[in-house]
Amino acid sequence: MDNLYIKEILNIFEIADKKAMKAQIFDYHPYEVSEAILELTPEQRKRIYKIFSGIEISNIISFLAEEDTLRLFAEMTPKYIINIIQEFEIDDAVEIMQALPDLERAGYLKLMDKEHQNNIRELLKYKDDTAGSIMNTEFVEINEDDTVEIAMKKLINQAVDAETINTLYVVDNNNLLQGTLSLREMILARKGQIIKNIMNTRIVSVKTSMDQEDVADIFKDYDFTSIPVVDTLNRMLGIITIDDIVDIIEEEAVEDFSRFAGISNAEIDANTETVWMSAKKRLPWLLILSILGFLTSTIIAQFEATLAAVPTIALFMPMILGMAGNTGTQSLAVTVRGLNNGEFDDKQTIRKHLLRELGTGLLNGVLIGLILFVVTYVFLLLMNNPDALQITEVVSLSILASLTFSTLLGALMPIIINSFNIDPAIASGPFVTMINDILALSVYFTLATVLIINTL
Repeated sequence: MDNLYIKEILNIFEIADKKAMKAQIFDYHPYEVSEAILELTPEQRKRIYKIFSGIEISNIISFLAEEDTLRLFAEMTPKYIINIIQEFEIDDAVEIMQALPDLERAGYLKLMDKEHQNNIRELLKYKDDTAGSIMNTEFVEINEDDTVEIAMKKLINQAVDAETINTLYVVDNNNLLQGTLSLREMILARKGQIIKNIMNTRIVSVKTSMDQEDVADIFKDYDFTSIPVVDTLNRMLGIITIDDIVDIIEEEAVEDFSRFAGISNAEIDANTETVWMSAKKRLPWLLILSILGFLTSTIIAQFEATLAAVPTIALFMPMILGMAGNTGTQSLAVTVRGLNNGEFDDKQTIRKHLLRELGTGLLNGVLIGLILFVVTYVFLLLMNNPDALQITEVVSLSILASLTFSTLLGALMPIIINSFNIDPAIASGPFVTMINDILALSVYFTLATVLIINTL
């Protein structure tokens, strides 16, 4: 947001006349006010909490990130917090309740009125990151046997609490989802028409157990702004709207990035993050990679005699390892992106992709191998190395083999992992790099032993 807005809002917060201050604040978008509130000191915010009721400030707080909301909650009284949460959209209320420690969550639920308590408890039973956990139960519902006039009255009565009125959901007497009707179609319908005669019966819905990432894919495919959520019997339970999907796409992108980078959690709060917290997020993968690193050391130990006989080959190890790791990570990134976009939906497409990556690695290996053959040979001649030709052959062939197989491995690993219904991003860059290091070293030292040591 433009810093000018923040400065303007901060100046308004300083106005002594509380009534005038509130009137001017409400002229700004709640998002803008939420950003300005974060710039205040805790003492300044406590004054704001006294001026604005929980109901008045809830719409402002709803625009904050989860960690910022929890930070502000720590400055408020439980009663004030309850007033805020009860004014949230039900899906937003559930999301923030899930983020609270178990004891705090239980305490806040007891303080809520029965209606909110029951609604939140109902949604809390769904597994995290599923359609059920992010759905909103406040939507416009009409019956298939209603006339347009009756349906319009229901729309008006439910519009106050509904998250969106752009789509009306049509059910039968057993609450089974039968169709949908857009607000535009409702307005244009003729007097006396029965809803089931004008509704759309081609429905795309999701089950409560569907993963939120799969729900996001449906939104992208159909360009929806909302989608109904049903149970296994097709009973209408709630809706998911595009604003939730935008948050999910961002959340999944951060999650995939952190996995790809070998970090357990990439989110950092600059205000509360400690050195220990940062280290703890990176530690698991580093421990795994350090263990795998022992395999690299073991391989080098197996070829100790080769290194002792031709120590010059050690000069080219970093280059070969770096090239293998880089090409594997490139192939991995392309493949993970394709899997996330649903590009590899059949064996033929997967086979075509693997062959293309294999061909890409082979071509790059040939071209870079030829270039390095010339560069390496000239370099070794300048050093007056007696084994210049043999070492050059080993380096060039190792580059050819490493780039070919590392590229193929980078493409194959996430596809295999995805086949077990595991997020392919877990095949992180550091992990693939380490596997490629092991492969590249094995090839390099084997070739050095065969082409140099065995010919001496």
